[in-house]
Amino acid sequence: MQATEATSPIRFDPATTGPLDGIRVLDLTRLVAGNMLSLQLADFGADVIKVEPPAGDPLRDWRDGGKELHWKTYARNKRSIVLNFRHAAAKAALLRVVATADVFIENFRPGTLEEMELGPQVLHKANPDLVIVRVSGFGQTGPYAPLPVSAPWSKP
Repeated sequence: MQATEATSPIRFDPATTGPLDGIRVLDLTRLVAGNMLSLQLADFGADVIKVEPPAGDPLRDWRDGGKELHWKTYARNKRSIVLNFRHAAAKAALLRVVATADVFIENFRPGTLEEMELGPQVLHKANPDLVIVRVSGFGQTGPYAPLPVSAPWSKP
């Protein structure tokens, strides 16, 4: 039998920060893949700002046994703002926040960000050091790149 020594109990310290403390992430993703990435960054202490359209992230509507478990899981440790990119003022507001960010994550179909006049050139003009992460179902180039991802198991 191995001797054991008394150890101090582990105590929660709300002032403790994670290794990504001080990193600001703008999350323009929808549903699961991008939300999972930003969730990991938030769990490690990054300041994740979830940018949602007026209708909200579609993941908010997914239910499991009538409960919003998916949203409560994937949105934890994040802050949310609503911006309607159909309005120039919303794009200008986003670019002001981009200037303060370290990472920008999006998972639109390839070309959508450019169609919204928010492509990498515009984002880097607002913040030359910005890391841009583009999550897409079939990559940014190639014959399947423009296709949206949909699967029968991903329906609410």
